[in-house]
Amino acid sequence: MISSECLRSFSQIVAKAKEQGYYPYFHSLSASFGPEVEIDSKRVIMAGSNDYLGLSNDPRVIAAATDALHNYGTGPGGSRFLNGNSILHDQLEERLAALTGKRKAIVHTTGFMTNLGIIGSILEAKDVILCDHDNHASIISGCDASPARMIVYRHNDPSDVSKQLEIITASKPDARILIITDGVFSMSGNIAKLQDLVDIKEKYPQSMIYVDDAHGIGVIGKRGRGTADYFGVTKKINFIMGTFSKALASIGGFVASDDEDLMLHLKHYSRTLIFSAALPASSTAAVLAALDIIEKEPERIRRLHENATYMRENYRKIGIGIEKGTIPILPIPIGNDTTAYNFASELFRNGVFAMPAVHPAVPRGCAIIRSACMATHEKHHMDRIIEILDSLIKKYHIRKSDLSDNQQNTANDQCP
Repeated sequence: MISSECLRSFSQIVAKAKEQGYYPYFHSLSASFGPEVEIDSKRVIMAGSNDYLGLSNDPRVIAAATDALHNYGTGPGGSRFLNGNSILHDQLEERLAALTGKRKAIVHTTGFMTNLGIIGSILEAKDVILCDHDNHASIISGCDASPARMIVYRHNDPSDVSKQLEIITASKPDARILIITDGVFSMSGNIAKLQDLVDIKEKYPQSMIYVDDAHGIGVIGKRGRGTADYFGVTKKINFIMGTFSKALASIGGFVASDDEDLMLHLKHYSRTLIFSAALPASSTAAVLAALDIIEKEPERIRRLHENATYMRENYRKIGIGIEKGTIPILPIPIGNDTTAYNFASELFRNGVFAMPAVHPAVPRGCAIIRSACMATHEKHHMDRIIEILDSLIKKYHIRKSDLSDNQQNTANDQCP
């Protein structure tokens, strides 16, 4: 158990941050209007949401959830394994399998629980997991729950994966090896080098690839089919995992695969599926409605990419060190944790809501403001965000030009 002294010290740190006005977390939203939200009776621009397509406030999604609420009630009454499974869950699994180009899909109640239950159930003690250094915390928890040994490889570095595979296969020739990576990394917005990983996998038939595509589904690939589709390697990926809390306007998670026997096993052995209440019908229906809209309105994804491109280009113009691209995750490099807290507080006072990410979400000394754009952001929203950022990055001296060449090289080596 954590010592009383540690707990007391942490409480004092939080109390001091609140007292001095830079504690940034657990803001209570009183209303959401999509690209704008209300907090403490103040309407601000939402500049950090994962609701990339803006479907959480779409009337059709809300209507589908409301209808399901009336038909099924507020809760499932049990796990899917027992009495909580509904036809909506079955329909959603069929739709998700089709979306990802796989034969079967299994829906869990949250994305975190998907990774925890599935990764923890795939392998045996003799096996090995190769895990990207920057993978989401839920993946790490899933690896910890697995009897297999976990080895961490350098972030988005296929050459290190190749090196580790060579070592593992030499020492453990009978081991199965699961390479796990985010498709789109949640903090940096980096896209995994899936083509390179697939090329490496082809040389090691005992290896498999598991992609957590929480931030790729509904965002990249043809009609939002995700990172594997983006690279054209869907058939080469063994497991595609995704969540509903980003582009799909709800909550929950799933995994999809072509291995029907293994999927049947996972459906009966994933503890987070067997021992958790099922995803409520209203949440399930919301995802189905979101999928309908994505299929019928591909322009939403195009609008998202246009907004992301506009934001990235203007971030670069005002001096923020960010790459070109169309991924809607827009990290603003800060460095120091306290600076990130103060920066976020000033953003909020100026009507822009975006949160700081500090260790362990990012490496120590690599704090960011994790901003993001949505398909429903209008130009006036984006221009206001850029205007405020322009002022603040000058005040805090965090423009790319403010750093010496040596500082930039150090930051590039340490921070994603």
